[in-house]
Amino acid sequence: MRIILRRRECPDLSRGGEWLLVYGRRKVGKTTLIRQCVKHDVYMLITRTGRALLGGDAVGLGEAFREAEAVLRRGGVVVIDEFQRLPPDYLDVVSSWPRSGVLIAAGSGHSVVEDVLSRGSPLLGLLLPYKVDIIAYSDVLAQIEDPVLSAIYRDPWVIPHVDSVEDLRNKAPQLLMVAKGLIGEVFTDERREAAETYWKILLHVAEGRWKSTELAGLLALRGGLASVSSMLSKLAQIGLLRGIPTLGREKYYVVNSPALSLVLYAEAKYGIGDTEAPPPELPIGREIQFSVGELLAELHDAALHYSPREDVDVVLVRGRRRVWAYEVKMGPITRREAVEAVAKLKKVAERAGLVSLAETPPDVADASLGPRELIEAARQIARKHGIF
Repeated sequence: MRIILRRRECPDLSRGGEWLLVYGRRKVGKTTLIRQCVKHDVYMLITRTGRALLGGDAVGLGEAFREAEAVLRRGGVVVIDEFQRLPPDYLDVVSSWPRSGVLIAAGSGHSVVEDVLSRGSPLLGLLLPYKVDIIAYSDVLAQIEDPVLSAIYRDPWVIPHVDSVEDLRNKAPQLLMVAKGLIGEVFTDERREAAETYWKILLHVAEGRWKSTELAGLLALRGGLASVSSMLSKLAQIGLLRGIPTLGREKYYVVNSPALSLVLYAEAKYGIGDTEAPPPELPIGREIQFSVGELLAELHDAALHYSPREDVDVVLVRGRRRVWAYEVKMGPITRREAVEAVAKLKKVAERAGLVSLAETPPDVADASLGPRELIEAARQIARKHGIF
């Protein structure tokens, strides 16, 4: 299976005119996006051995950079992929290039931004950072038209390997090996003890332990809550976690990829890395909740919040106003359940909405969305971003 999805980042990248530093976690689709959306004259990939792949041939950086500079002087477009692998001296070379053309530099991880845009970097002010994250849920749903599978496909590396949630469950042990490689990039510059702590945090969060105070108690770090809070912030900064505001003071942390979250959950709860057996179940409903919440936030032009204390799946906020509260269910919602849910939701926000991935809920709320309505909402958002 190979599905190439259209993404909202494409119009931004294809517009041209600016020198960009495209960055993000590994395997979120940066290279595919650039190849699809940027009409380039030169595309080079910096190898781990310090050479450049140019037109299918491995050449020295000096030769590759001379060609890139000549193209820029003619007003052309140059793409340098895996930019973070460049030796420091070559950043000075890039800073001397003519601005008559367009340069797109792409790198993995947040550290590339810190290196390239640091105070002492020769490229400071020359490249604008452009973050590429996992695919927006509405982008996928508008094209796949499957509300459940669309959440899984938000992480592009999963698409060729999985065709259903059941398939993901069955392949979870193999996918865990890939996930460890993706996550390992974050830990390369950390001490062994710190790397192990980051891994434990991800497993705890995948299993549903989101409170920084609870994690501090479980990990028993020397720095206590301050250390855990710092590590949670770093994991969010590099794109492995996402902090969703709650109606209280804390953030609700989730793994920033439904597929990755489910695989890590299987490891945390069932030890699939040791047993090499598929987990008996996966909490897909939790992943759907936040993906649908993201779509609803876009639809209503509001900020997504979560309310664990009131047990409300999705709360949408504008400024200080709680404008919408939604209940999200995988299965059908009976009329009695709908009436009870609306009464609870109305205590939290101005309007109440119901979402079912099985069928359109009873018409007792301000909004009742089933699969067809979710797909149409995704198409509406996709058209706004120029995807359709």
